Amino acid sequence: MAVQPSRWRWAAYNGGAAAVGHGLLWGVSGDPMAGAVLMADINLSLVPVATFTLTCTAAWAGWKAGRLLRWLPGLTGLAVRPVAAAGGALWGQGAGPLITDFMAWSAPWSALLAPLAVAGAFGAVCWLYLERHAAGWAHPLRWASRIPLATVTVSSLLYAPGALL
Repeated sequence: MAVQPSRWRWAAYNGGAAAVGHGLLWGVSGDPMAGAVLMADINLSLVPVATFTLTCTAAWAGWKAGRLLRWLPGLTGLAVRPVAAAGGALWGQGAGPLITDFMAWSAPWSALLAPLAVAGAFGAVCWLYLERHAAGWAHPLRWASRIPLATVTVSSLLYAPGALL
């Protein structure tokens, strides 16, 4: 069965973007396997990375939840969002022991899936803030905006298993 030309075009588009991204990483770091070192470092410091992520997420959620009470009169209405964000951040900072216990309970799966979860989250951010907005751009700019997402996707396939060895 022959491969349709549109699939070849898709593979060349995404493969070219990934190749440029890897070339840039290689040029900046001087190491063709720079992604594997980064994945290994993230895997070794999983609890602090997860605590930081949870802290940022809880602060953002507190900021959004504080919006519900902005109708309060005076200074209270103005202070509710920053106070809720600070409270969420403080809660997130205290979650380190909970994350450690969860990692111990779910071992070895938490350590095996962590590099892919980190790459998936970074890929989602690339898509949400860059790729999605590039839909109406000119073709070369759309292709350039694909470089981070394609690089993260291919890197996760290449480097995530190596980070665990």
